[in-house]
Amino acid sequence: MNKENKKLIIPGWLSLSLMIGQVVLMVFLVTVSIIAMATVGTASGNAFMNWIKWLQLNPIYFFLLIVFPLIVLFLFNVFLLIKAFNDQKEKTVNLSGMSEEQIRTEARRQALEELKNEMANAKKDKK
Repeated sequence: MNKENKKLIIPGWLSLSLMIGQVVLMVFLVTVSIIAMATVGTASGNAFMNWIKWLQLNPIYFFLLIVFPLIVLFLFNVFLLIKAFNDQKEKTVNLSGMSEEQIRTEARRQALEELKNEMANAKKDKK
């Protein structure tokens, strides 16, 4: 069975919109967590502040709704960073488009050619 690397190709506009959505979500979650920490015991007023107070009184929901998604997004971004470094490393190593076997064969051919030239030059110098 032929195993090929089939990469999922995402259009540029979708990739950009997902990135913007992720940034907006992270900013919202961090803002809510900062507000929840800064207003401990004093949150009251509108619906948003009532929700903040409810999060402060229910730490399990605060963790599940605010902290856990931030942790997941952080780990996902670390995964993407490592994947990007590995892909970049593979591209720089094999820039010529040749397989490792072809690169070795070409290196041997060039080494033999240089050796023959040096031997020919050494014979000329002796004469």
